This record gives sequence, structure tokens and C-alpha cells, in this order.
Amino acid sequence: MTKQIAAQRALDTIEHLGGKAADFRNKWLTIQAFSAEFERRNQRKTLLNTVNTCLSEVDASKLLDSYSEDITYLRNNPVGNLALETTHDNFYQNAQKDIDEVFNAENCAVKSVGFLLCVIYQVRCNVEHGKKQLGTERSQKLFGISNKILDSIVELLLKQAEEA
Repeated sequence: MTKQIAAQRALDTIEHLGGKAADFRNKWLTIQAFSAEFERRNQRKTLLNTVNTCLSEVDASKLLDSYSEDITYLRNNPVGNLALETTHDNFYQNAQKDIDEVFNAENCAVKSVGFLLCVIYQVRCNVEHGKKQLGTERSQKLFGISNKILDSIVELLLKQAEEA
């Protein structure tokens, strides 16, 4: 059965890595390149540090407002950790904590954007390490949302870099 699952995953990758999935991987590589100089031991911490260091509160607030419907979708349809079985107690743990922090009224907008980027990081982990089926409607929806948000974050990071 393992060969069959591996073969199906390979076919899924070949058939669906273009389009939204390829755009997602490229955008993620940009985020990773930009954040390479921040805390290296923990990717989530690196992402939070990158956003906290490089985004203004005004820009972060605008980003959150612009994507409020997409962010609500992520809250209502949490991203699971596909390295785990769907029945595992920790399947939704990281992404759920992160999306809760996005909506935490005590957090500033910059911190909320950092946690939003951590939710997108879980999508990335599922593509790279998990068992993400790229062609499903759900995957395509997550790639679409992630791509829009990543476009804005990359634009803001590049703006900040040019101003530095």
C-alpha cells in the first residue's frame, strides 16, 4: 500500500504543482529569503521576528482589514498538521493557536500579521513535509488565500527594505 500512496502523491505533485501551488512555493521562498537573517533555530519565531522588525503598525492593520474574509475562513476552517493523523489530538494545535492570536484583541496588528504568516507556514509545511493533496478544492482555496496574503506581505517587506 505504501508504494501505491507514494505513487499517487507523485502523480498529484506532477499534475498540480503548477498554478496556485507553484506560485505559493515561489512566494514562500521569497519570505524565507527575506527572513533568513532573523532567529534561525525556530521557523515560527523567525517569521514573527521578521514581521515584527519589518512591518509598520499602519501597514499591518491595512493588511488585516484587506483580508478579513480570508482570515475568517482560516479561523472557521483551520489548517491541520498533515504530518499527523487527522484524529491526533495535536492535528490542529499549531494553526489553531496561531489563528487565535490573529484575532486576539490584545495583540497589535503587526503581531497578528506575524501569527497569520505562521498559519500560512503550516500550509507550507503540509506541502513540503506532510501529505498535502495539491489538487483538492480545499488545497486550492488555501493556496489562493495564502498567495494573496503573501503578495501583500512581500510587497510590504520590500517597501520597508527600500526605505532602510
